[in-house]
Order: sequence, then structure tokens, then C-alpha cells
Amino acid sequence: MGARSSNPLEAAGPTREPIKIGVLHSLTGTMSISEISVKDGTLLAVEEINAAGGVLGRPLEAVIEDGASDLQTFAQKAKQLLLEAQVAVVFGCWTSASRKAVLPAFEHGSGLLFYPVQYEGLEQCPNIFYTGAAPNQQIVPGVNYLLAQGKRKIFLLGSDYIFPRTANLIVKAQLAALGGELAGEVYLPLGSKEVGEAIADILAVKPDAILNTLNGDSNVAFFLHLQEAGLKPEDLPVMSVSVAEEEVRAIGPSNIAGHLVVWNYFQTVDTPENRKFVKAYKARYGENRVTDDPIEAAYLGVYLWKQAVEKAGSTDVVKVRAAAKNIEFAAPSGKVKIDAQTQHTWKTVRIGKVRLDGQIEEIWNSGAPVRPDPFLKSYPWAAALAPRQISLGSRASLIGLFVILVLITWMAVGVGWMGSVEIKNYLLLIKTASAPAGVSEAAMAVLVQQTLAVVSRTQHWLLAALVLSSIAGIVGFVSVSAIIRNLGLLRETAELMASGDLTARSPVVSSDAIGVLSSTLNTMAQQISSLLSGLEVRQRQLEERSGELEVAKNAAEAANRAKSTFLANMTHELRTPLNAIIGYSELLQEEALELGEEEFVMDLASINIAGKQLLNIISDILDISKIEAGKMTLFLETVEVLNLIEQVVTTVQPMVGKNGNTLIVNCDRNIGTIYADSSKLRQALLNLVSNAAKFTDRGKITINVWKEEGEVWPLDNSEELSAAPSRCQMPSIVFQVTDTGIGMTEEQVSRLFGAFAQADDSTTRRYGGTGLGLTISRKFCQMMGGDITLESKFDCGSTFTIGLPVVVESQTEETPVRLQPLDLPDAATVLVIDDDPNARDLMTRCLSKQRFRVHSSASGEGGLLLAKQLLPDAIILDVMMPSMDGWAVLSALKADPDLADIPVIMITFLDDKNHGLKLGAAEYLRKPLDYKRFAALLSKYQSLGK
Repeated sequence: MGARSSNPLEAAGPTREPIKIGVLHSLTGTMSISEISVKDGTLLAVEEINAAGGVLGRPLEAVIEDGASDLQTFAQKAKQLLLEAQVAVVFGCWTSASRKAVLPAFEHGSGLLFYPVQYEGLEQCPNIFYTGAAPNQQIVPGVNYLLAQGKRKIFLLGSDYIFPRTANLIVKAQLAALGGELAGEVYLPLGSKEVGEAIADILAVKPDAILNTLNGDSNVAFFLHLQEAGLKPEDLPVMSVSVAEEEVRAIGPSNIAGHLVVWNYFQTVDTPENRKFVKAYKARYGENRVTDDPIEAAYLGVYLWKQAVEKAGSTDVVKVRAAAKNIEFAAPSGKVKIDAQTQHTWKTVRIGKVRLDGQIEEIWNSGAPVRPDPFLKSYPWAAALAPRQISLGSRASLIGLFVILVLITWMAVGVGWMGSVEIKNYLLLIKTASAPAGVSEAAMAVLVQQTLAVVSRTQHWLLAALVLSSIAGIVGFVSVSAIIRNLGLLRETAELMASGDLTARSPVVSSDAIGVLSSTLNTMAQQISSLLSGLEVRQRQLEERSGELEVAKNAAEAANRAKSTFLANMTHELRTPLNAIIGYSELLQEEALELGEEEFVMDLASINIAGKQLLNIISDILDISKIEAGKMTLFLETVEVLNLIEQVVTTVQPMVGKNGNTLIVNCDRNIGTIYADSSKLRQALLNLVSNAAKFTDRGKITINVWKEEGEVWPLDNSEELSAAPSRCQMPSIVFQVTDTGIGMTEEQVSRLFGAFAQADDSTTRRYGGTGLGLTISRKFCQMMGGDITLESKFDCGSTFTIGLPVVVESQTEETPVRLQPLDLPDAATVLVIDDDPNARDLMTRCLSKQRFRVHSSASGEGGLLLAKQLLPDAIILDVMMPSMDGWAVLSALKADPDLADIPVIMITFLDDKNHGLKLGAAEYLRKPLDYKRFAALLSKYQSLGK
């Protein structure tokens, strides 16, 4: 049994009978850490009210009971307060479990409870006034704040009772709707200090933040162990909804400083009412005491009840409830008001950060009191959380049908019985009339006629009963059929669930008992599935660390592939205007020279060079994105190795000479050929040699090329760019690029092949570049069955080695298609089909200078019509066009006998040469195009035609 005491207060003048009020809190047990102070806040308000004259001129007498942190004790004490002490109102409870435990006592005893603590909502009882926060006044804005701070991955930690579990249901629905992620969910027994496993789970899943609904002594142990685990608030903030200033004292400010809390009141709130409240509280209970939200909510609850009683002129519960609607009070936290519809309180939401002095610094507030929404009706994602209204449904239908059938049966029996009695009476009269002293024949005829009328009436009634019973039977058949059908669906779903398919759901076709049963079954399946998922998560946590790292790596690769796909789509939009910038700058250079405006030539050349540099960067990004998205293909062909090396040397010679370097090439003139993708191999070699030229100053760069036979050359995959170690089967061609440049340390080498990575930040700042070239080059080589290895010594130089098989075999290979011969007559007519107006203009101006007759169309459909009208000598066709793309136009051209022989030159950003040639293109060129060279190329075809 808990302690019980009275606190009568004397008033000046004649003594009037006091008004008894109940105070019910846990003064012992795990919840006493929080509830003793709430009791003190209640008593402070009682003392102030008594000092001011009481309520209705009568003093208040507080009858205090100890709930002892036990639900049965709470229920027992509530009954005692209402039935034995006969209090007018009770101020008390903390946990939702204790509130639920005392609720029957208040409902049956017509009592009134002022509940001072935030709770999970989804409740509205006429016997309770809720002065704590509803979910939309604490939990919902708290989660919104975390999400707004970029904390998307939330771990839910709570005590194992009603409030945390229901609150977390709300949080999970909110996270699902707002794009958050549930990192994990753990519940501890109320008051438990065994938090080690919960800390381990948190360390395993690495959330962005923790939403803490622990209550009682569990918070002390949790924050202490959290700090010991090295989890700092700036790295892993904890948002607590049941930790206020009083709990901070018990936890120890140094253990919780920097973490977050969400309430409606802090002791640091700067209002005159709060300064007065804090001063009075400390004066009454000691300067070392603190105020907090539940204390303030209990305090203002007493004042709200006082105002309602004085407005009603009575302590009668019904009258007080009616008078309390929309009552306002200037509370320490600011203006509060009792909501007339819900009996909850309008309150300002505040989020704060715990300071080292134990106080809470406000960092955000709602600006104005928030209307309570206990059922979250204003949040669409919370629709499934509100309790369902259960209708009679099938039960009412069956009962009504049974009653109708019984009434019809009774009617039929009654009509038959009454008819038989009347017939019997008439027959007796006829019998009497037939006796020797009987009546006349006329009277006999009347009796017979009446008898027949009774028989007829009875038949009609029985027929009506038959009709009604038939209708009732049809209605019954339909109702029973519907019930059987719904039960059949329910049975099928239950059988699927029993077989292990927890994704099965029973259709909720009505709101009757069967509908509720279906909904309940679905909810049960969802909860079981969630529990099984939790067990699977726990099982994964028990696996080896390598398995977890593999999952994380796969997730990162999937994210990278998604990023790469996005970049691949975006590069076309970026390259189109760059193509125009490059083309127009080249054209303007030529026109400036013709006009003698040489001062503009250098500026235009700078624009052209900058455009090409930016285009190269975009091309690299496109290449890496295509590789990551698995869309990069190889175009294998036989290439003379010596010719390839000569092309590379010719291209890089200006870069080599820029820094005063010397280039040496060692390659046997009879080295032969390689069957590979010449474009990608050339790009890899150009990248290696250009890097050597960039990072070498007045040094030597050497290109060595040789063939290796009869051996197996091991390939280095130490950077994990491929799933498993690969080996290059001989014979092979080895390309080696050596420089005497700046070299690299081992640490720099270890991250060199990562995308967007260079040796270090200083290298990027000094030498420029995106860090994509080596990554792309290595991936190209791996696609061709080889690899790139590196040997480097800091300040001495580096050696990059490419090893490729002489004959490359690849699953991504596309067999090259031979180009069709292209012969053009003099003054040829050329049709340009491109949706980009700049591309059409550039092509028209350049070709017109070469005396071509140029026509253009902005769409595929228009181009086809123009082609039929003009029958041009050649068609220049873009691929990426709206409505009808270049592939469709090309197919249509080759399908038309009148147009099939017209040579089509594809000019596009897409790297899909083989596809274009297979469809019948005569040439396939990549943008950006050197339009002047292209015009010269067409002129060359004219010469070939001659």
C-alpha cells in the first residue's frame, strides 16, 4: 500500500468546508524519478490558490496517494479517491499504462482526471482533460525536425509499454510517408538498466539519430552507456520525449549535454509568468530544484480546473466539463487553451538542446500554440492509426433476417389457427342447423358462405406469408452467400498465411464484423512479418563483419549505378549547347580571319578550347556512368599496333613539348596487330601519356610496347575494380608508359584508381583534372580482358603498364559493320534533319560555303516529307529527337523504295555506331563535330564521285 496524506490549509475568517482534490502519482518505484516533482507542481498550485482565497470561497484539500509505479496500485488508489475520499477531481498519472489502468474507475464513478504528461494520442475520454502534449504537439514535430536536419535514418528506442509502442507506430508511419528510414526498433522493460544490447544494435546499424521514448531509471543507464560507447551528440543526436530538466538532474548533465528534447515548456522560457513560477517553485522546494514540462502541465491543470469550477459555479463533473470548453490561461509556457472538442490543450511546441548546467536551450519553437490533434486527422499518413468504428454489419443482417422469418412463421401459424377455429365454429353451426330442429335452408346457405369466406381469407393470408417467406429466403440467401463468400476469402487468406505467405492480405469489403476480422488478420500478419524481419535483422547482426561490409558495398554500388544512369541522361542536355558553342566559335574564327578582325581570333580560340575542355569532362562523366550502369559496349576490330602508337604520339606531342619533356618510343615495327576496341585502347593510352606529360617537367617520357608469348601475365585487381581476380591469357600486347615526374606515395597510389580521385587535393589544385581518366582507362582495359598496373616512387616517377590479349573476347562485343560507299555529285543537295536549331544553322552555313544546296527540317516527320519532295543526294540525320527519333527516321527511309538509296550520315552524341550502320547509315559521326572538316569530307566524296 502506498502512503496517504492530507494537506488541509487554513483560511482567514470563518472556516468553510474544503473541496477535496486527489493527487495520484508514483512516489516510490522506478517512475518516482519523474512523478514526485509533478506532485510538487500540483501542490504548489493548490497552495497559491488557497492563499488567494480558494475556489468558490472554499479552500482546497489535497488527498495524496502513491501509485508506487504499479498499475494495479494505480487502479486501486483511483477507486479509493473517488469512492472513499469522494474527491471532486484527480490530478495524476504519468505513464499511459497507468492512465489506462485508472480509466475504468473514472468512467464508472463519473470522476474527472487531469492528466499532465505528453502521450501517444488516439484517445479522447470525457472523464479526462489532457494538459500534456498530443502527438502533433511533440512526437510529430520532433521527427519533422530530425528529418529537416538531414537525419533520415532513425532508430527507435523505448520502454516496453503503451506510450512508446503506440508513439513509434506513429513515427514509423510518418517516416514511411516522408521518406525517412527505420534503422531499428528496441524496447526495454520499464525501469530496466540492461541497455548493453540496445547500444550494440545502435552501433551495428549506424543510424543518423535516435528517437528515445524510454521512461524512468532506464534513461540514466542508457545515456551513461551511450557516452561510454563513444557516441557523441554531434555524431548521433538523441531526441528524447520523456526526458526533461528533472530527469537531466538524475541522468547527470555531463552525460546528456548536447542531446535534444522536445516539449512544450523549458525552465529557460522567458515570460513573466514563468519567472514567477520558477521563483515560487524554488522558494517552496529548494534552490537546487528545477521545473520542467510535466511539472508545468500539472501546475496549469489545477488553474484550468479552478477557472472551470468558478465558471460553472459548481464542482459537479458534468457542469465543470461544459464550462471548461475554450477556457484560456496565461501559463508559464505561454497562453494555453482547452480545446472544446477534444478536451486537450493548445500548446506551443519547443525543441531544445541540453546544456552542461542541466538547463535546456531552446533551438526551435512553433511560434504559436498548436491545436491538439490526438487522432492525427490532419495527417493523411496517419489515417490507418485511428481506431475503427465497428458497425453491426453481418450480425445485424442475420439477426434481422431471423426475426423476419420468425414473424412470418408466427403470422402463418396464427392465421391458420384463427382460420381453423372460425371454420370449426361454422361447421358446428351447420351441424346444429342440420339437426331435426334445424334452421332454414337460407340460413344454412349463409353459414356455408361464411365458412367459404374464412377459408378464402385464410388462403390469402397463407399466400402472403408464402410470398414474404420467399422474399425473406432470397434476402437470406444473398446475405448468407455474401457472408460465406467473405468467410471464404478470409479462410483462403488464413491458409496462405499458415503456409508461410505473410504478404497475403484479406480484402476488407465491409465495415462489419467480418471486415474488422479481416483488418485484424491483416494487421496481425503485418506485425508477424515485422517481427520476422526483426529476427532476420538480428540474425544478420550475428553474421561475420565481412558479410555486413559486402551488403554495404553492394548498396553503395547500386547507388553509384543509379547516379551514373542519371548522369548519362543529363550529359546529352549539357553537350547540346556546348556543341553549339564549339561550332559557332570555330565558324566565327574563320569569319574573323576573312574580315581581318584578327584581334577577336584569340578570344574565340579561348572560348573554343574552354568548350572542348568542358565537353571532355562531360564525356568522361558519361563514360564512367555508362560503365557503372552496365551500358558500355566494345567495338572490336583488328588494329595495327604501330599505327595506333603513331596516332597517340602525334596527338600528345604538343602536350609533351609544353613542359619541355622528351618523348621516346620503343616499338618493334613488326609487332603486328591486336583485335580490340581501338577507340577505347587509344583513349587509355592518350590518358596515360598526357598524365605523364602533365606531371613531368623537363624530364623524359618513354613508351615501350612489346608482345609476350607463351606466358600468363598476372593482373592486379587490388583496387577491387572487378568482382574477382582476372588473368590475361597469352599471347598479349604490353603497353608501358614511364615518366620521370613527381611520382606518388603508397597512400596516394592506393586511392588513385577511384572515380573523381587524384593523388591528393594539392595535386588537383596545382595540375587540374577531374580524376576520372585513370578510372575510365582501367575499366576499359578490364572490359577487354586486361588491366592497368602501376609502380611509382615519390619524386622519382611512375610506370603505368597496360596488358591486353592479342585477341580480345568480350560479352559486350558488337561485330563492326562495314561502311557503305558514299559518292556525291557536284552541287549536291543535302537535307539536314535535327531538332537543335543551332546544329541546323551551323551545318547549313558550313555546307553552303562548300557550294552544297542545303535544306533542313526540325523533326523526323517533317524530314521524311521533305526527303520525298526533294530526293536529296545525301541526308544528315540526328538520333535524339522528340516524337520520332533518328532510328525511326532511318528505318523509314530505308523502307521507302524511292529513298532507300539516298546515303544517310548519322551525326549524334550517342556512341552506338554499329546500330546505325546495321540500319543502313553510310557514315556515323559523333558530336561535337568539326563542321569545317565535315564539309571538306563531303567535298572529298564529291571528288570520289568524279
